Amino acid sequence: MNKLVVAVTILVATLIVLEQSFAIKCFVCNSFHQADCADWFDNVTQHLVNCDSWQHKCRKIVQEVWLEDHWDVRYLRQCAAGGKIGRYEGRECQEVYGTYNIRVRYCHCDNQDGCNSAPHTKSQISFVVPLLLIFCTLILRHIR
Repeated sequence: MNKLVVAVTILVATLIVLEQSFAIKCFVCNSFHQADCADWFDNVTQHLVNCDSWQHKCRKIVQEVWLEDHWDVRYLRQCAAGGKIGRYEGRECQEVYGTYNIRVRYCHCDNQDGCNSAPHTKSQISFVVPLLLIFCTLILRHIR
């Protein structure tokens, strides 16, 4: 019984580590407060942030508002739970036009860490799952 508790504990700890390692990392910033968040984006001064496990995409938003005879442009980069990924792995953005001279472009991506400016999580999952199954099998054989 004691070995079973150890095996289950190891399995749960492994799954927790795997879940965190597969969470996408995104740039999170706002050009209103951080000038280096705007395009051209400076990914040297901005740091990748681990997104929550329920957020599987990165988002980039470009907000343009016509104010006092000029376009005020702001860039927001963030983690996202939803959103449609555009063509070319999210490099093609959707545009929305609001009332009174407001334009918003937003892009979603999930193909790599920092894609709203690493390794592909989908290929890592397909590689690690068989290794995890082999590891669990070895532990169960050792317990018996």
